[in-house]
Amino acid sequence: MQVDRSRIDAIYLTLNSSKLTTYGPQCDAFVAAVRQLLNRQPPAGWEYIQSSESTVVAKCLDPAFAYYKEYLGRSLLEGIKGLFRGSRCERARTQSQLLIEHGFRSPSILCWGHYRKQEFMITEGIAGLGFTKYIYTHWQRPLPKAELRLKRSIIDALAREIGRLHKAGIVHGDLRLDNILFETSDGKPVFYLIDNERNRKYRRIPRRLVKKNLVQVNMVLPEVVTNTDRLRFFQTYNKVYGRFTANGQRTMGRRVSKKTWQRLRGKSYP
Repeated sequence: MQVDRSRIDAIYLTLNSSKLTTYGPQCDAFVAAVRQLLNRQPPAGWEYIQSSESTVVAKCLDPAFAYYKEYLGRSLLEGIKGLFRGSRCERARTQSQLLIEHGFRSPSILCWGHYRKQEFMITEGIAGLGFTKYIYTHWQRPLPKAELRLKRSIIDALAREIGRLHKAGIVHGDLRLDNILFETSDGKPVFYLIDNERNRKYRRIPRRLVKKNLVQVNMVLPEVVTNTDRLRFFQTYNKVYGRFTANGQRTMGRRVSKKTWQRLRGKSYP
């Protein structure tokens, strides 16, 4: 396997530069805030929020709604992998752009850059809720008829979105519902995909990854999303994706259902 020499040089400079370097359409507007965030001194209007151990995340509401994400080094092996496939920040930018080019929504990237071994990215803020929070806030039973119809229309819209995603050959690296932001536009459901650094595009997605995405998006307690809801989702998804025969759909459905219930066992409301 050949390694792009320009990528090696870029990574070397990133890991050894003591100068803050920024890129992007709004880098000048954020450079002062970035300096403080890198030094763990959030400027006025910014606050750190909960994130994984491998990232630092902050949110700004004033003067502009935006999110800052800093990628922390996890291991030496990660740096070596970065030589071949790009750093986590680079992959996040590339995969977000890929989604947009294929007609999907992902928050616009306003600024990115590096300082010493630290890489960061700032994206536009999306007013929508994480889909997990939306579901458990709005879909508690019993639902009035109007709310039930709305619930079904949203499930149908999400199924179409995931079907389109797979039809485009794109598999999301972590399709947990927290990584889907939901809002409405002109009364229609709109979804934004976030945490895209592990997304991959295939000519034909391996079945195990189709199953993985479908299990991830199904991780909702049955008290909120019923078996009928899941069946409606799966039927619409298959109509849009159009890959599996009737037997293939039944086989995939059984495998997704079995894995989903194994993972849901013992879980409680978030």
